[in-house]
Amino acid sequence: MEYQGNYNIMQEEPERRPEMLTVLCILSFINAVYNGIANFISFAFYDSFVALLGQMRNGEGMFEEMAEQMGDNWDTMTDAVSLAFSVGRGYYLIEMLLFVASFIGVFMMWRMLKKGFHVYAISQILMLITTSIFVISKVGGGFPLGSVLWTVFFILMYLGHYKKVMK
Repeated sequence: MEYQGNYNIMQEEPERRPEMLTVLCILSFINAVYNGIANFISFAFYDSFVALLGQMRNGEGMFEEMAEQMGDNWDTMTDAVSLAFSVGRGYYLIEMLLFVASFIGVFMMWRMLKKGFHVYAISQILMLITTSIFVISKVGGGFPLGSVLWTVFFILMYLGHYKKVMK
């Protein structure tokens, strides 16, 4: 006995991710991975970088000939380079963790989950605060307008998709 049935099962087609959301996510993935790795390397090899910068500043070892050739420009360059490591090792650890959180948020938005937007936005805002606390307070400088504008731009772009397609 053969049983044949005509089943019309309607399967829901998964929602397609809008192209603009895809582009935003890919750009954010690249940013999070690149900066996460850079901050990990800066954290992991902080002591080595500081020692190398000490040699560089004093024009010792492999930097001796370059320091002589550059003259007064050498001091300007070493001052600028040493600012990157004057903020302390903890800054790089915190930034790395925030970029990991940002990556997780973007991955959730890639899957069109609303909570990914919140994770991403909070991590981006905390990055601005961390930079203000560690960098601006120790090194000096003005308000990080460029960073704020990029952060606001991406959050607003994601917000449009948050309201329309994320669940």
